[in-house]
Amino acid sequence: MRIEQAAPAVGIAGCLAVVAVLALPFALFPSWGTELAAYYTGGPLGVGAVLAFALVGTVVFLAGARGQADPTTAAGIALPLGVVALVVALSWAFAAPLDPIFGLPSSWMTDHRWYVVVATAVIPAAAAVYARAVV
Repeated sequence: MRIEQAAPAVGIAGCLAVVAVLALPFALFPSWGTELAAYYTGGPLGVGAVLAFALVGTVVFLAGARGQADPTTAAGIALPLGVVALVVALSWAFAAPLDPIFGLPSSWMTDHRWYVVVATAVIPAAAAVYARAVV
């Protein structure tokens, strides 16, 4: 597989991983909606912005990979989009309060914010490789 095809596929996988990591606590703990809402809305923008960027990133990577958009344009949009998503994820991870999730019955929830950051970091990395390949 060529890099021009592999990089957007990795970017799409990264975007979907962000969505999955963000949805996982709601799927595992449906009765803790209030606590999770307080946790997700913490920080300067909350993690909803990361989710929005990941969903838009999926569309951008798909458009570039399928030829619906010029690959150079798609890569040019995906790279700053991924960087901004990563910055927002980091700002949320450092600023969001952990108090709402301490009552959850799973210890991995205290590290959940870093799972979100790692999944989000895949987006700008794949976009950078994609941009390098098509430019």
